Amino acid sequence: MNKKSYTGALLGLAILMASSQAAIASSSTGNSALAANAAKSTTKKSTQIPVVHTLANLKPVKITVKSTVQLSDVNILTQDEGNILTYTLTIKNGDSKTLDLIDYWSKVRTASGSKYSTTLMTKDKEKKKLSPGSSTTLTYVTSIGKNVKYSDLIFEVVKWDFSQTNYEALKGNFKIPATYTISTPVGYSKTLRFLDNPVKLKVDSLSAYKSGNYNYVSLAVRVNNIGYKLFEDPKVKYVFKTSNGASYPLTASSASQGYQVQPQDSKLLLFMTAIPQSINLAKAELQVVQEDETSKQNLPIATLQLPNVANHSMAVEAYGDKEIQLQNNGVVTASVRGTNISQTEGDRDLTIQLQLINTGSKTVTLPKYEPVLHTDSGYELPITTLAFDSLTMKPMEERNLRFSVMLPAHVDASAYQLFLNIPAGEEEAAATSFKFPAGVFKLPEPKESVGTTQYVQTKNGLLGVAMDSIQRLPWSDGQIISTRISLSNSGIKTLPLPALTGEYKVDSIPLGGETELVSTQSINLLGAGKSTDVYVVSKLPSDLDITDLQVSLLEKIGESSSEWIQFAGKKDGSNDVKLIKRGESYTAGSSGRQAEVSERRSFVYPGVSSDLVYTELIATNLEDRQTDLSQLTAFYQGTEGQTYKASVKQIETSAGPDEKSIVFVWAKVPKKAAAGELKLMVGESITDNKFTSIKGEPTGFVNAASLDLTISTPTARGTLTDMLLFPYVLTVKDVVANLDGSSSVHVTFEYNLDRDYDYTMGEYSHKFLFELVDPSGRKFEKEFAPETDLKVGKGGNSSFSFSDSIFEDKRSGNYTLNIYDLFEGHRVKIGSQAFYYSTS
Repeated sequence: MNKKSYTGALLGLAILMASSQAAIASSSTGNSALAANAAKSTTKKSTQIPVVHTLANLKPVKITVKSTVQLSDVNILTQDEGNILTYTLTIKNGDSKTLDLIDYWSKVRTASGSKYSTTLMTKDKEKKKLSPGSSTTLTYVTSIGKNVKYSDLIFEVVKWDFSQTNYEALKGNFKIPATYTISTPVGYSKTLRFLDNPVKLKVDSLSAYKSGNYNYVSLAVRVNNIGYKLFEDPKVKYVFKTSNGASYPLTASSASQGYQVQPQDSKLLLFMTAIPQSINLAKAELQVVQEDETSKQNLPIATLQLPNVANHSMAVEAYGDKEIQLQNNGVVTASVRGTNISQTEGDRDLTIQLQLINTGSKTVTLPKYEPVLHTDSGYELPITTLAFDSLTMKPMEERNLRFSVMLPAHVDASAYQLFLNIPAGEEEAAATSFKFPAGVFKLPEPKESVGTTQYVQTKNGLLGVAMDSIQRLPWSDGQIISTRISLSNSGIKTLPLPALTGEYKVDSIPLGGETELVSTQSINLLGAGKSTDVYVVSKLPSDLDITDLQVSLLEKIGESSSEWIQFAGKKDGSNDVKLIKRGESYTAGSSGRQAEVSERRSFVYPGVSSDLVYTELIATNLEDRQTDLSQLTAFYQGTEGQTYKASVKQIETSAGPDEKSIVFVWAKVPKKAAAGELKLMVGESITDNKFTSIKGEPTGFVNAASLDLTISTPTARGTLTDMLLFPYVLTVKDVVANLDGSSSVHVTFEYNLDRDYDYTMGEYSHKFLFELVDPSGRKFEKEFAPETDLKVGKGGNSSFSFSDSIFEDKRSGNYTLNIYDLFEGHRVKIGSQAFYYSTS
């Protein structure tokens, strides 16, 4: 059978009713006691009610013949490094002329001689004069030692007198005996003035219920407007002060904020707070605290004694319903319909499904509730969700919300409670972290959730969702974390995809920085029987060790988002990067831009202090149409985990069906790294939540594979025939280096240049470098760019010249002509042949 209860303030009031009668009885008894004191009862000692002495029993100080000063209020606010003291003097002008208040001041000292400087509260600083027959109050503020009690203090009233040595004339003082009480007794009202509007505050009732390691205290305070104009919420703070001096800010219910009270009317205010169960709640006090306009300091202005408390419970049983009363008489029924738990190494991911039904008769907008998971062992785990942002429900509309929270390994996986807290306003949030619960739900026993595909009900149909892989990839300023999630439509009609964003949690902590969601298709429709992929991408510090990773898809709702689905598991991503064995090809790219990629060759261009590792990949378009292939990002990987960002050049046009193109990849690496085994990690480039366009600048990459490279050592041919500079083949013949007796040498040659047109390519950066080496050791170079300096075809002619003084009277001799593959300032010899100089 479903259990129904009231929400928010109504629930707090309900648990207070049990103590209301006791509070009223206490009020009656207290009234009798004070009446007896006022009448100075002569009843025998054995039957007398204990006498309560208050500040009213102190003798006033006379400052003139007929004018007096009375100490009417003393409040001490406990602080960490010292306490704040406020005390109020009530001044009565019994004379027939105006009293100059600026002629008087008050000081505080201890009996041992410590002195404290005082200031007036801002609201009293403009009080300069007091008319005959009237009275007013002045409230002073000072800081006192943490262990100083009110009975240690002496409150002095002085008049400025310039005939005195210290310009002060002591008019009198107040010393409060330790047996006196300075707080308002239980059952009595405290009169306060706000902007000259008098009100009475009285503690109506006090109750508490236990949850985890805390007592959740509910306090009702009645405000009685005894003035003659409308009283509005003065925005003061209320504090629960325990007998050991600890202060706990009280949170007001939404109905107890921004309120108004008509003249001669009253209003009941409801407050709550959470206090550790180890704290004794007996002999507690309620303090009213007001912020000073000038100093912005929180100052105590009233202290009321509190009655003892009783314990109650407010949790709805598992699968039970709870009616949540909203503003404007709206009603929503809430129920926890199930929980699932995903076991990882140590920690667990708990998913809660909350059902909401608008059982009222009109459309309602729900508050931005803040769910928190409470455990019997005292843990409170906030649940991050945007599900309640701009959540509007029509009559009888049903919504199923999913919340996920990571449970630490040491937290018991049973006896949970879900607190659905009402959000606090900005001022309230700054004062206290406590939030009112709109409802508390006992959770059903969690079930293990294992499987590759989960299903999410959208308003248009059912979508299958599966996490396919998580990759942790290198990047220039850290690492990239990339999760591929597939969405499938097993229905019989096309479905619109929800607007989604992504979110990560690393070891239960939300990952800061920007998280991108990259979709493999540009439209948000998914056909029947079809599937598509999305990638959740973010950046990580390279040295961050991950034990558990959570990835969520969030659905955009208006300007905000709510959690759509969450995956959790122990994932460092290393095993999800597919390793391609030597000589094998793999399918790269997402649906619509897939290509078969294989290594053609890899080798090293030697350098002086570092080497250049170079790889040629062949990409074959697997699509049956002209398409822009994925722009690739690549990193070389060493055997000890080193990574080297690679440059990539590929075609800058669309590729036709089965078209083969060359992808050039290279990186500068230390000589030690080039000498070892290397892998090449290649993935699809992304930029600003999309796959990178042709000529675009990538900001990350996804869908990576790691190729086990075959690093070859290029060998130079002993002739200048069939020299390979893929996709070109060059043959050089009829080389003539002519000596004419001067310092100049003119070299001519014929050549054949072939190109393999089965392969397309982008910008080509290789050049042929001709190097003539003289027996003297002198070397002379000339660069030739394919298809620019050397044309494709047979029977081509070209030449180059150079000068040097060594040739001036030279008539014969031999030389060697070397031809190199020149690339990015590095060279590899591809042919060499010796020749004799010729003369004119």
